[in-house]
Amino acid sequence: MPALTFSKWSPGGNTTLLFPDSGQRPAEQARLAALALDPAMLGGEQAGFVHLAQGRLRMAGGEFCVNASRAVGALLAYTAQGISQEQGVLEGLAPGLAQPMSDAAPEVLERTDEIQVSGWNSPVRLRTRGAAPLWQVEALLRLPACSITTVEQGAHLVRLPGICHLLLGGPAHTLPDDCYAVAAQMRQRHNLDNEPAVGVIWWRECQGQLDMLPLVHVRDADTTFLENACGSGALALALLLARSGTRRAFSIMQPGGSALDVRLFTENGAEMAGVDGPVALVARGKVWLPEPEAYTRPRQA
Repeated sequence: MPALTFSKWSPGGNTTLLFPDSGQRPAEQARLAALALDPAMLGGEQAGFVHLAQGRLRMAGGEFCVNASRAVGALLAYTAQGISQEQGVLEGLAPGLAQPMSDAAPEVLERTDEIQVSGWNSPVRLRTRGAAPLWQVEALLRLPACSITTVEQGAHLVRLPGICHLLLGGPAHTLPDDCYAVAAQMRQRHNLDNEPAVGVIWWRECQGQLDMLPLVHVRDADTTFLENACGSGALALALLLARSGTRRAFSIMQPGGSALDVRLFTENGAEMAGVDGPVALVARGKVWLPEPEAYTRPRQA
């Protein structure tokens, strides 16, 4: 198989692979992502296909992802910071976007970009600060009407465009020994197996600190990962907590060790949310994935 260029990012620990969108069909994108996410290949928790010239990100399963969107914000900043033409092609950029590399120390800048992301109904605005290899990126989202329902004691279902989250809190939902098995049972119990993407999230608040553990299943990519961070899950938790009080800002600790800061606000009469946190560039290069007939995919836990 020809080499596939990639960049690997860590938005708060939620390792994300970004590939150039070269017009692959959705089924081919899902297949390539499943191969690349295998720990024997590149490893990671999710994958997306990006067309920077058109400002477009499509996740491998067509789902919505806050953290991958934030990774694209870092990629755009990295591109503007100055890369060679060869690196520009490597990142899947249009040749005209690549800028000459400077020998000077990188300047810490703030920039704002806007992209279209699979699953979400309106453009996602990205506010990026910092310089390679570490940025702080906030995804700013115009919120549609989001359904929040209580499905059983201590369990709430929050439906966002492109993904839904089942939030499990309180004494009825302590952290189980086998999160994968319990999450599968919960998806089946609440008829969520046909959703494009489902997060099952265990959360708690202890001495004023919120933390969460997300397990995310993506139907079309056929992936299930216990993730180190989940941006849309953090947003779902903030929406749930805001419903029952006046609190509008939340710092939610992620399993990877960093917090995602969620703020809810109004802008020009529209309900908005911002999800902010670190994004690190981990690696970039080329990967040679095996042909389908030469590969046996390992079973996930």
